[in-house]
Amino acid sequence: MLAVTRELANPVEINAHAFMTLSKLAFSSVERLATLNLNATRAALEGGSAAFGSLLRSKDARQEPELLKATPETASSNAAAYLRGVQEIAADTQAEVAKLINSYFSAQGKGSDPSAGCLQGFDMFKGFAQQITDMTAANIKLIGDATAHPSNSAGSSGKKGA
Repeated sequence: MLAVTRELANPVEINAHAFMTLSKLAFSSVERLATLNLNATRAALEGGSAAFGSLLRSKDARQEPELLKATPETASSNAAAYLRGVQEIAADTQAEVAKLINSYFSAQGKGSDPSAGCLQGFDMFKGFAQQITDMTAANIKLIGDATAHPSNSAGSSGKKGA
């Protein structure tokens, strides 16, 4: 049986915390982007329906160009606001990821040679990511095998009854 020492548990704890923080950051960013998309869609629909309604209420065909004049300007300002929002979310996310990575590597870099510590931190981060990937691949294979066996046994049980 493998004895778990503090020396072995510490990097695992740091890696798990880093990935949990990264996951929370990713979900937060996706949530912000979804909210931005919803608000942009709502604004576009409201603006379009208002413009359409004003066209329907118009009795004079000569007024239509005047009514439609503001539509492209509103749409372009809404699109610019949307793009600024996307850019802000991307910049915030990038800054938070950089902060996480810097704090992660600096925690690994304690010692006489900080660059060696950063490389060690990167290797540990990479190793932990590889472990997650391997576990995911093994689980997918296990699920594939488990779903293949019932279908094989169902097919063979049908042959037995025939």
